[in-house]
Amino acid sequence: MPHLSRVRFQRTVSNLSNEVRVTSSPLAHRRDGLEIFSGRHGRRFKRRRNWGQIIARALTVAVVITAVVGGFLLFRAITAPDVVHLRVLGAEGAPVAGATITSPSGAHATTADGGMASLAFEPPAMLSVTAPGYRPASYDVQAIPPSGPLSLQMEPNILQGRVIDGAGIGLPGATVTLGAVTTTAGEFGSFEIVAAEPGTVIASKAAWEPTEKEWQGETGRLDIVLDPFVVKGIRVYSPVAGDDAQFAALLRLADSTPVNAMVFDTKSESGQVEYDTEVPEAIAAGGVFVKYDVVDRLAQAKAHGLYTITRIVAFQDHYRSQYRPELALHTADGSVWLNNNGLGWMDLTNRDTWQYPIDLGIEACGLGFDEIQFDYARFPTDGDISTIVYSAGELDGAARVSTVAAFLAEARDQLHEAGCAVSADIFAIVLSVGDDQGLGQRAEELSWAVDAISPMIYPSHYSNGWLGLDNPNDHPAEVVGDALDSGMPRLDGGALMRPWLQGFSWSAEQVQESILTAESSGSGWMLWNAVSQFEPAFIPDE
Repeated sequence: MPHLSRVRFQRTVSNLSNEVRVTSSPLAHRRDGLEIFSGRHGRRFKRRRNWGQIIARALTVAVVITAVVGGFLLFRAITAPDVVHLRVLGAEGAPVAGATITSPSGAHATTADGGMASLAFEPPAMLSVTAPGYRPASYDVQAIPPSGPLSLQMEPNILQGRVIDGAGIGLPGATVTLGAVTTTAGEFGSFEIVAAEPGTVIASKAAWEPTEKEWQGETGRLDIVLDPFVVKGIRVYSPVAGDDAQFAALLRLADSTPVNAMVFDTKSESGQVEYDTEVPEAIAAGGVFVKYDVVDRLAQAKAHGLYTITRIVAFQDHYRSQYRPELALHTADGSVWLNNNGLGWMDLTNRDTWQYPIDLGIEACGLGFDEIQFDYARFPTDGDISTIVYSAGELDGAARVSTVAAFLAEARDQLHEAGCAVSADIFAIVLSVGDDQGLGQRAEELSWAVDAISPMIYPSHYSNGWLGLDNPNDHPAEVVGDALDSGMPRLDGGALMRPWLQGFSWSAEQVQESILTAESSGSGWMLWNAVSQFEPAFIPDE
């Protein structure tokens, strides 16, 4: 019995000792002088205790900062001005991109595509707006629209002016460029550019010298005066162009005289294309007869600083009339009509005949010619014209003129795009009479369709008694002067007058007399000689 009690007592003490070790606190042990933190378990316990305090304190600080910042932002949100959506409009209500809107505080915004921008301000407020091409403006904004953007309408700068010649006559069709904006002068040479930015205005027109003029944004009409490019040219017969020695002689003539231009042939009176063309219709018609190397001769002419023109006989074309008889002039029995020289003509009233000579011009322009000159852009006058059947039926003078003018205008549009000026040869007689002489040529209408008109003023072709002269060929100054004086006031459309003068059957003094007469009128000139036999003495000094 006593032995049993002792055993129980030991177990009880042992259990009590275990309870103390488990439940005693570190503080109690520290007071008792126990080193319970020196062991491994004690260090782990201490580290967990410190990290908890750091995290707790960091969270407290974060909460405080968040509360302060949030309160500040809330205060700012409550007290800040509203963001207003704005739209800037310009000419004809079109949106203006790149406009700068500035608030009274100095804050600003720039409109994007669509003319939209957003800016914070509180009405009432005075907004200022600037934009390229528009007058600076201020807007007194008293209220913000309840829905949609606030629209601000600006007033554009407008440049108005005229392109004129030295006599003050308007030049319709001139190109006017200011910055990135290009427009075309209309009737009387007038033009207008809306939303214009001050800068350099460039005016140009085919066959005229380009001119620049500064515009500072001032109001009032801006007149830009163009000077014509004055051609002083000689005809180059194709076999001469194909002969090295003869062509070199022409270049020497140009170098030693005021001659500044050469007129080559692309297509001759018979319809032959005189260099190696790639136009399919010419090849198919069998009309290609290579007489000279066009690339080489153009390069030589350019090296000598010469303006280059090529002549294209438009509608007298025997080769094509045989290849495309359905497009040729024909008689009532359906056969192809022929003139006194046995040559066929294409039917000018059928628009399907127009593109071929234009295509030759486009190719020539691409080769490097500066100007395309159309000859025989008219109705035939020799042969039995009473037997001709036109696809358009019977034609009066007005119909003939409008047809020729329409062809030349179509050629001009396509060739201007290709980069060339366009001119037309006409019979000189139409400068001195009121009707079209059956040709479809009148200076008034044709001057709207081309850049230069070249009447063939050959006194040898005038009948005795013209102007009361027994032999007009003996009077170069009188015949040439009368034709130019009669014709120049009739160029309503602004085309240049540039006559063909005869370089044959005259003495050198007579040729010079005709040239000086043309120059005194302000016109350029071109000398015609069938085989390009020119003497240096023909050309007067500057």
